[in-house]
Amino acid sequence: MVDKQRDIFEVVAEQPGQDPAAFPELCTALYERELQFLASLHVQSAAGLQRRLKSLSYYVQNAARAMLTSSCPCELDVQNASWQAPQKTKLKATATLASKLEKWLTSATNKSNADGKALLGMSVPVLNFDPRLQQVRLDSIDRVDVQGRRVHCNESGWFTFTGESCETMGDHLILAKPERAWLIPAVCGHQWSHKGRTDPRTLSLRELLLATTIDWRQLT
Repeated sequence: MVDKQRDIFEVVAEQPGQDPAAFPELCTALYERELQFLASLHVQSAAGLQRRLKSLSYYVQNAARAMLTSSCPCELDVQNASWQAPQKTKLKATATLASKLEKWLTSATNKSNADGKALLGMSVPVLNFDPRLQQVRLDSIDRVDVQGRRVHCNESGWFTFTGESCETMGDHLILAKPERAWLIPAVCGHQWSHKGRTDPRTLSLRELLLATTIDWRQLT
């Protein structure tokens, strides 16, 4: 029987000018991070944890390959499996935030015969203006209510077409149009406290995979 765990350390054909050690370094960093995360979980059953462990190498390899070929304009730190870019002094909503999102969502639903399918699976930034710790997180659209002019994000719940959260616990959340201004702090894990910039957070494997689906060349 082939030991599938060895596969995550195999060197894949690198891109021109790419460090041949980048792929195994990324895999190692991602693998160690996910094992620490899984070890901290309060699991209900051993079977569920076993399923996650069996699929871990598959998702780690996919994430590492996608990070190396991503068009993300941020600097890739392969040792820490993260992207880095200069951080804004504070997280601040712009006056056009709602109108840009509404225009984008309306255009996307119109192009897909008003069923919203063009938006499904799209990676989007969710701004969290909690005064204790502000962040921009990556989420994905999984449902569209065209008649109600709402979209549902996988983790953050329902938002109106103008970005307001429809959830009872979503007072500080705002959905934004995918733009570089919001996606760069999202993929870099930028955070702000009441004192200003603070240490970046570590993205989950799910967020890293969402980040690699972004087509940065199409963004404003």
